[in-house]
Amino acid sequence: MSKTWKLIRIMLKMQYSRAGKKNSETALLIVALLFLLPLAFVYISIVQNALTVFYEALEPLGQESLIIGILLIASHVILLFVSFISILNAFYFAEDIDSFIPFPLQPYQLLLAKSAGPLIYLYGAAGLFFLPVFFTYGTVSAAPFLYYIVGILLFLLLPLIPFAIAGTLLMFIMRFVNIAKNKERSKVIAGVASFIFIILINILVRLNADVDAIMQDAAMFIQEQDGLLQWITAFYPPAYFGTMALTAETVWNGVLSFFASIALHVAAVILFIWAGQLLYIKGVRGMNTANKSTFTGAKLAKNSSVTPVWLSYIRKELRIIFRTPTFLTQCVFMSLFAPIFLIVILFMDSSSGNIGGLLNELSGKHGLLLLFIGSLLIIGSNATSITGISREGKSWHANLFLPLNPKQILFSKVATAWIINLVTILLAVVLFIFVIKIDWTLFLVWLPLVLLSSWFSSALGTFLDFTQPKLNWTDEQEVFKSRMVGLIGLVIQLGIFGILVLLLWNLDFVEGILMTAFILFVLVATGIIVMHSIINKKIKQGQHQTI
Repeated sequence: MSKTWKLIRIMLKMQYSRAGKKNSETALLIVALLFLLPLAFVYISIVQNALTVFYEALEPLGQESLIIGILLIASHVILLFVSFISILNAFYFAEDIDSFIPFPLQPYQLLLAKSAGPLIYLYGAAGLFFLPVFFTYGTVSAAPFLYYIVGILLFLLLPLIPFAIAGTLLMFIMRFVNIAKNKERSKVIAGVASFIFIILINILVRLNADVDAIMQDAAMFIQEQDGLLQWITAFYPPAYFGTMALTAETVWNGVLSFFASIALHVAAVILFIWAGQLLYIKGVRGMNTANKSTFTGAKLAKNSSVTPVWLSYIRKELRIIFRTPTFLTQCVFMSLFAPIFLIVILFMDSSSGNIGGLLNELSGKHGLLLLFIGSLLIIGSNATSITGISREGKSWHANLFLPLNPKQILFSKVATAWIINLVTILLAVVLFIFVIKIDWTLFLVWLPLVLLSSWFSSALGTFLDFTQPKLNWTDEQEVFKSRMVGLIGLVIQLGIFGILVLLLWNLDFVEGILMTAFILFVLVATGIIVMHSIINKKIKQGQHQTI
């Protein structure tokens, strides 16, 4: 068992180590968490209001304990889905797995060590869904102190059964179904499925803005079904025993239900370990590393006979992004889902006509400023520019042998990020023209401004990644995890332009959309010139050779 604990510590240190990271990154992370606190209060407030209405409707029927049953069933379903995605990525798609196979380790030891990282994410997801409802229910029902003790213990057990079920099924599939040829495609499908799931949940939550009405309708449905929900919880023993442990009328029944719940979780973990001992290593060995195209200096030189070499480099960058599932998901799909989330948030609460009318009701100056800062937020969140250097990994030094000077390499990466941002901008164009239907003058001024802003954002992100690259990664996901470069870039952009937008918003002598647009164009162009001069200065200092 000591080997297992050592292996767990090693893998967690590899993933969460702060070695080589600056204190400023930790400070920025704390600032980001502080910005998220208002959203957390809004979320908790919504949960409290909805649960209070639901509880008041069920209490006269003596069915208030069904809230806990619904909570446990919903939590297990969500955690089961998240487990499939996290287990695939950690157990099979991580490139570091091959490094541990030659060591004198049992398969179950490697399996348990690999489980530590995904379980941390599951506990985070479980806390997001379970804890607010759990504590709110305890408050509105005036639950005794024992309720909270048992609930915290059940929370610690909560992810184990969904994780064990998902892990056992996947190990069986990966052992007996040959999906080695579809490994890269499986990564893309897993990423897309997770985003679609999140969006569908968001849409379902917003289909009816009247939360009180939803809870009252649900309570009426439960009353009409005469114990249907109790049958469902009894059909799924973990939810049934968990509900009984928290809401039993007698302490004795609660204690028995609690130990029955523990027994179920222990059995699930034993099954998971047993299946891992038999199937895990065999399934890993069946996964072949996907063939990836290599781009050498000879290929680029060959292409240069038809197209400029810098253009060939951009094409190479785009091919790597679109052919590597992790890069495709993080750089392209994430940029598409940002505006889609905004659509869901805005249009499920109000009609598109109202949104377009809101923009038109604002003065041309204020409407442009609002669109500008919103566009900068979405574009600045794209991960393409802030991983331009890091995506190269250990092969970065091969650029020294390409028929390109350093300036061409860096600005080709800036151009690549700008091209990826075009996907988001084109989606926004379609929305503004056909859905929101904003004023044409506002649209025609906004479009060239956002294109120019996209170049500034791409240059800033590339420079930041150039100064603090992450090259020693074994899995593509490490390029995006535990890095503060993206947050630093976003804070810089929103900090500088946010202050300027606030000033322009309140300056009375700046009037009209054309004057506002001219000032913004000058500011963004100045920012681009400054960024280019900084990048050129770094190149002249030869810092790219020390990366």
